[in-house]
Parts: sequence; C-alpha cells; structure tokens
Amino acid sequence: MSAEFEKLWKPVQENQEDFNSWTYLLQHAEQENSVPAARKAFDAFLARYPYCYGYWKKYADVEKKRGNILESDEVFRRGIQAITLSVDLWMSYLNFLKETLDPADPETSVTLRGTFEHGVMSAGLDFRSDKLWEMYINWETEQENLSGVTTIYSRLLSVPTQYYNNHFQKFKEHIQGNLPRKILTDEKFMELRKELASASEHGGSDIPSDLEEIADPAKRTTEIENMRHRIIEVHQELFSLNEHEVTKRWSFEEGIKRPYFHVKPLEKAQLSNWREYLDYELENGSHERIVILFERCVIACALYEEFWIKYANYMEKHSADGVRHVYNRACNIHLLKKPQAHVLWAAFEEQHDNVDEARRILQTLEELVGDLAMIRLRRVNLERRHGNLKEAENLLTQAMKNAKSNGEHSFYAIKLARHLFKVHKDLEKARVVLSDAIARDKDNAKLYLNILEIEFNGDLKQNEVNILSVFDRAIKSSMPLATRVTFSQRKVEFLEDFGFNINRLLVAYNEHQKILKEQDTQKRKAENGLEQPDTKRSHVEESSATGVPSAMPQAAPGSYNYANWYQYNYQNYPNTWNYGQYYNAPST
Repeated sequence: MSAEFEKLWKPVQENQEDFNSWTYLLQHAEQENSVPAARKAFDAFLARYPYCYGYWKKYADVEKKRGNILESDEVFRRGIQAITLSVDLWMSYLNFLKETLDPADPETSVTLRGTFEHGVMSAGLDFRSDKLWEMYINWETEQENLSGVTTIYSRLLSVPTQYYNNHFQKFKEHIQGNLPRKILTDEKFMELRKELASASEHGGSDIPSDLEEIADPAKRTTEIENMRHRIIEVHQELFSLNEHEVTKRWSFEEGIKRPYFHVKPLEKAQLSNWREYLDYELENGSHERIVILFERCVIACALYEEFWIKYANYMEKHSADGVRHVYNRACNIHLLKKPQAHVLWAAFEEQHDNVDEARRILQTLEELVGDLAMIRLRRVNLERRHGNLKEAENLLTQAMKNAKSNGEHSFYAIKLARHLFKVHKDLEKARVVLSDAIARDKDNAKLYLNILEIEFNGDLKQNEVNILSVFDRAIKSSMPLATRVTFSQRKVEFLEDFGFNINRLLVAYNEHQKILKEQDTQKRKAENGLEQPDTKRSHVEESSATGVPSAMPQAAPGSYNYANWYQYNYQNYPNTWNYGQYYNAPST
C-alpha cells in the first residue's frame, strides 16, 4: 500500500461512520494502480455500507479494467445479494455479462435469460423497476423470441410500476405489429384458436385443429384480427386492475424523494410517508408486496431502528428465519450501536429457546456501546430467568466495581442488593452491599430508602436496631434539610407503629421537633431574603430526584400532639413510597 493510501486509510479505521473520509479513500483506490489496495478499501467500505449500490459497480469496474473478469463477476454477485432490489445494479450486471460472455456460445443466452429472470423475480415488484423490465423485453426481442416477449408483458401488466401505462401501449404495438403465430407459444395459440372457433357461428368446423394456417386468405385475416383483439381484450382487464392498484399507491410513491441509501438524515415528511405507506400496504397488500415495500424502506431508512423493528414484527407472523434475517442485517450492519433492535432480537431468540444466541447478542452489543445500564440489566435478568443466579450476581458486582461515578455505583448497588434479598434470600449480604454504598455516597436518598425497604420486609423486632441506624445516618447526612425532615418524620412513625420502647419514641419525637424548628428558621430566612435564592430551588430539585417531598406538616409545640407529629398527609404526597421510581437507570 502506498503512503497516500495509508494516510487515507487511518481516519476510516478510527471512525468508520465518517462517510466523507470513506469517499476520499475510495476515490484514491479507484485511481491507484493497485488491486490489493482497491480490494482492501472497497471490501471494508461495503461491509459497513452494503446499500451503496454505486460502489459495487465501481468495485466491479476496477476488477474488470485490470482484466479480472471472474473477480468482477463475483463482486457483482455479492452486490446483488447485498442489495437485491437495486434495479441499477442488476442492469449493470446484465450489461457486464453481455459484454464479457461469448455470443457464439449457446450457453450465453441461457445465462442471460436466467439472470434476467432472477433480476425481475428479485427486483421486478419495485415500483421503479420499469427499466429492468424494458431491458428484458428488448433483449428477448433481439433474440427474436416474440412469444417470450408476450409472456413478459403478461406478467408486467399486473405489476404496479411507475410507467404502467407506457407498458400497455407498447404491448398493444407488439400485438398489432406481429402475427399471433409468432407472439404466442404453440400451446397458447391452439387454445386461443379453439376458443375463437367455438364462439363462431359455424362452430369452427373449417378451422384447423392444429398449428396449420387457414387456407382461405380472408378467413386467415379474420382469425388474425380476432386473435389480436382477444389478446388485447384479456390484457385490458389486467391493465385496468393494475391501474387501480397504481392509483392507490401513487401519492405514497410521489412522497419518496430519496429511494436510495445515504447517511444524511431523511426529512420528517419522508419518514412519515414511509410509515403511512407501510401501514397502507400492511392493511391492503399481499405478503409479497409487503415484503418488497419493507425491503425498499430499509434501504432508504437503513439507519432508523423503527422500520427494522416494524419489519421484524411483521415477519414474526410468517417466518422465524425471516425475523432473524431482518435482525441480523439491522444489528450486524446498519444499527451496530443502536440498542433497541439488539435487545428485541435477544428477546426473540430467548423466546425461541436460543438462550446462547440471546446471550451472545447482548454481550456483543455491550462490547460495542460500552457501559449502558439497560444492556447490563438485560444480561442480568436473562441469566436469572434461566437459573444462572451466580452469573447474574457477578454481572451486577462487576458493573458496580466498574462504575465511573457514585451515582452509577449506587444504582448497581441497589440492583445487587435487591437481587440478593429477593432472589437469594440473603438479607445480611444485601444489607452489607447497601451499607457500603451509603459509606461511599452518603447523600443518596435512594440508598437509604432501599435499605429501609429491605429491613422492613424482615422481622421488625429483630431489625429495629438496624432500621433506626439507617434513619439516623440519613438524618445526620448532608442531604437537603427537607429530605432529612422526611426521614425524621418516618423514624417517628416507625417507632409509633412498630417500636417496642417508649423512651426511643419520645427521644425521636424530641429530635424531630428540633429539625422542624431548623426547617422553620430556614424558611423564615428565605422569606426575608437572607438565604441564597438558589438554595430553595436546589432542595426542590433534590427532592424531585429522590422522590421525597420537599416539605412536611410541622408539629405544634407540646408533648404528645399526635395529630400533628404522627399523621401524614398522603393526599399531598401520593408518590412518597413509590419504590418503582428509584430503579430507573442512571443517565450514561
């Protein structure tokens, strides 16, 4: 490789999503007189962007110019396998075959006809496939296979395409300009002759029953015109039905401004048009047409997860292998670092008892995107569902150790503690995990709430000392005052409802009065403008983040005023103990 090649190669290896760097590299590879360099560049690029059909042709042309005909043919084959719906790539490949195959070889026409058939079977249902059909018709005409031309038209006139009307006009010219004996197969000709003969006044007694021409010139001319009329009449019905289908889809097709792949985002209007078109086809179209439209869509919208997922969901009703094929292309080529499709693929495989494959998908995704809580928790729960409890614990422990912040560490500590308590039934180990996390992240209200939940689920008499210790740590922390007031209130409530020592209750009540006075003092300072205006706002934000209200009902002075210090206004604070909110993944 030349120094210039290596210079251009480096940036695409550092960032494979840098499309501009790729174009500079490929342009250089085309011009440089080095097949290995061209192969290295094109192979790497097309593995990442296989829907760029023009570069498959460029790659094939590089091989062809160097005299590597077999290699060029192989590139074309790889290309049409990667982007089967590319009409332009099929036509380029067919032109390549016409240029390179020996016209004197009887096998050449067989090869070309087979390739044309493969092309229209693969891409012929595309609304913009007219050029491919026309190329096929023109080639058969050159081969003087007029009955073959008629057969192709019979198929084409039932396919909704952009130039459907032009095809019907050319079909009528084909019928009117050639004898029925030449434009029909022997079998079709005899069927039509019998049909017309039986419908005639004389029952066709003087009409040959085989392929012989009618001796009488006038009768022969009449038969020819009748046959032409009947052929056009039959196909007129096909055309009318097809025209109706085209009309229903025309507005959707007009909304597709970029039917090819590009890394640039699509406009919202085009994305909406694809959604509406797919919904229409899903409701009204055949399975074959629905699949074709999805394939067209995921070329233009290859970088949008929603369309791949919609496609996979549709295929679930028809073929498990079809679902895998969709997810494989989406996740391993186009959506390498977009997690939703990977996660759904893993769930699909697990649903079909392919647990090892589901495990591989999630692990590969995590290696690609790095630390993402959603993926790690999916891996944990996959192992838990299948009885690998130790592995689930190890995954959470590893995530906790590798955490890049106290918030992330606390998040996984909560998850691990709940796993140990709920799944392993190990209260002591769960308590240790949360206690250690609190020592590291002293002002995280979620940690205190979760350890309290665990302690409350045990024997309250046995756990009373531990519960009070957690309350005391929370109250003495440097969390916002409003949050500490809440924990103090809860401590009093706990001792009143479940405590076994009146002295502890009274001490807790007196301590609660002190913290309420502190709150009242801070409130008066704020009202008098003596407190920083940001302080109050920060308390509100903190309480919102922790799920703990920013203010509590204050007790009136005087001992045993139960109405004030025991009762709690649940109507005002309905979400205080909504534990679900504490388990959202931290932002990464």
